[in-house]
Amino acid sequence: MLKDYPLVYADPCWNQKKGGLREVRPKQDRKLDYPTLNLKEIKFILSQFDSKILFLWTIDKYLFDAQKIAEDLGYKLHARIIWDKENGVAPAFTIRFSKEYLLWMYKPPMLKIAKEMRGKFRDVLREKSTKHSKKPICAYELIEKLYPDCKKIELFARCRRQGWDVWGNEVESDIPQDLFKYSLDLRTHDNPIPEARKEFQDWQNEQEANRC
Repeated sequence: MLKDYPLVYADPCWNQKKGGLREVRPKQDRKLDYPTLNLKEIKFILSQFDSKILFLWTIDKYLFDAQKIAEDLGYKLHARIIWDKENGVAPAFTIRFSKEYLLWMYKPPMLKIAKEMRGKFRDVLREKSTKHSKKPICAYELIEKLYPDCKKIELFARCRRQGWDVWGNEVESDIPQDLFKYSLDLRTHDNPIPEARKEFQDWQNEQEANRC
């Protein structure tokens, strides 16, 4: 496990497809513009981080799956923060889905937030969405104010943010990119193949030795 990050912020690429396709766009594809992961793969990636706090993004379809994954890894639920996107898609052209969930999970005892931030935030974030899957800036600001001195890493990141480490296939990562590749081994194995897991473990041991 990676023990350098007391706080993990993750926006997994949940396995889903586009909705609300229009007949006037016959060539429109239902596949998303990025690779997705199944529940076992997402759980494997999150399991590599021995963090005290996990902020985990999810959607209605995977709300309870996401919580169970975190609970299986030893976390407890503190809050389901709702992001009101002020817009959204309308599956089957019925009601418009305009929210996502940010699960605030923790491992006891819970890391204390900054004293001056106690009671300053509500459990609803409001910020208009701008791009598919791009999360609101106010979520970063919330976390930075709650835990200003906590070392943080964003998983499945698309860009860098000052003061954060990142990992993802669209950024220059601070930890091995191959963590994503190892997770894909779960599609055909109950556990990552031994060679891949050993390689990743060797990298972790090297990091530990460098800190001594």
